[in-house]
This record gives sequence, structure tokens and C-alpha cells, in this order.
Amino acid sequence: MKVVRKSLIVILVLSMLALAACSSNTGAAQDPEGPYKNGTYTGVGKGFGGDIEVEVVIEGGNIAELNVISHDETTGISDAAFDGIKEQLLEKQSTEDIDTVSSATGTSNGLIEAITEALEQAE
Repeated sequence: MKVVRKSLIVILVLSMLALAACSSNTGAAQDPEGPYKNGTYTGVGKGFGGDIEVEVVIEGGNIAELNVISHDETTGISDAAFDGIKEQLLEKQSTEDIDTVSSATGTSNGLIEAITEALEQAE
């Protein structure tokens, strides 16, 4: 009987250790500021029709706003890229893993390039 009891205690302790090792670290102190310096930064990228100039606004260390200052892209076609990428950028807070808009790949790539240039200044 003592052997069974000791075995159960050992199994219980090992199970608790395994669960503790697999838990997430969500209770850790996090920096309330995001990864970027506050301010307004500009960048330029090469789109399908020419240069795309953007302004990225950082507030509280996070991307708060994206404004397209100037571009020579085709109106109507480029709008989907501008809107879609802006939405993804504000959600992801980074240009990593942003999907290009299939009907406006050149515009999408130029916009991402411009945003990346602006964010590099904010790091």
C-alpha cells in the first residue's frame, strides 16, 4: 500500500511540473509602450505607376495611422491595396506577413516598401 501511495505522489508531482513547464507567460510584466518611437515618419516605395509616399503616425509606441501622401497609381485599382494593407498594418503592427492585394500587386509591394522605410526611422 505504501508503494502505491508513493507512486501516486510521484506521478502527481511530475504531472504538476509538466503542466507548469507548458504554461504560457502571460502574467509577465510587459512594456506598455510598443516597439516604435512616437512621432510621424515618412517613407517612399516604388509602386506600379511610380513612387508612393506614405506617412506613418506612431502613438504610444504603436502604429496609430497610415496616410498615403502621394502616388501615381491607377485610381480605383490601387484603392483596394491602400485600404487592405492599411487594415492589415493597423491589426498586425508590422509589415511582416502582410498579404498583397492580388489585383494590385505592384501597388501593394510599393506601399509595403514605403511603410517599411518609415518604420525603420521609428525603431
